[in-house]
Amino acid sequence: MGDDLKIIPLAFESMGVRSMATYVETDQKIVIDPGTSLGPKRFGFPPWKTELEALYKTRANIQKHGRTADIITISHYHHDHFTPFQLGKYLDSSPKYAAQIYDNKRLFIKDPTTKINQNQKKRAQILQKNLVNSKIDYADGKSFQVGDTVLKFSDPLPHGPGNSRLGYVIAITISWGDETLMHASDVQGPIFDDTRDYILREKPDILILSGPPIYLLGFALEEKDLENARKNLIKIVKEVPRVVVDHHLLRDLRYAQFLESIKKETGKKVWMASELIGEKPYILEARRKELYYPKK
Repeated sequence: MGDDLKIIPLAFESMGVRSMATYVETDQKIVIDPGTSLGPKRFGFPPWKTELEALYKTRANIQKHGRTADIITISHYHHDHFTPFQLGKYLDSSPKYAAQIYDNKRLFIKDPTTKINQNQKKRAQILQKNLVNSKIDYADGKSFQVGDTVLKFSDPLPHGPGNSRLGYVIAITISWGDETLMHASDVQGPIFDDTRDYILREKPDILILSGPPIYLLGFALEEKDLENARKNLIKIVKEVPRVVVDHHLLRDLRYAQFLESIKKETGKKVWMASELIGEKPYILEARRKELYYPKK
């Protein structure tokens, strides 16, 4: 992924869990969105044992890179994007695990006082009470230079469509030398046209973003939103040299058909995060019913 900029996916749906955790190495060691979780129920079933194994593996991966990181960034406060000090039922709840990630780090985080819903605000407040040895910057709409690395954060972007009740996220653009990476968590396509325009203005060499949540079609996602996400992604893939689409999209087995439609329209491959490290997509949540009742 470039001669100098090092990018390692740590946890993604293509690695068996809900997450977009990513390690980036420039002259700084950076972990973006250090969280991993599982869908509590799909098709009426709790996580299967292979999902739990993937959760433990990706959590260890995040902690390994988090311990040595200089910088941690958090785009928003959903549990698949940050590690709380009190973990869920599938992971050890000891605060020491979160402390290993956050202590003595430079933290650039979503502002918990503006453009945020109540659930996320509460989680952010609890997190900050435990961050005793870290330098914290609210990053929304700001740029920072650390060493030779420039970190630019977007203004708050909708978590999917413009009227989303799920709140807002901040995208990060990392520039080092002549390479630029953008990581756009939970923009879901992007569905929102202004998010598409922001991505195109930034002109990243590499873009990592969440695809649309097809699994919510007919519930929290309308057909018009899905089609808009597809059209916006086509425009982005045509202009950005390398695009990685993962996360929400891969919670439904129709992801392959969706990505194939993008390739057909653009003539370009769209990557999944696992492919960046030479691994085939390891789709679990979307196959949960099959995991419980395998075909004979």
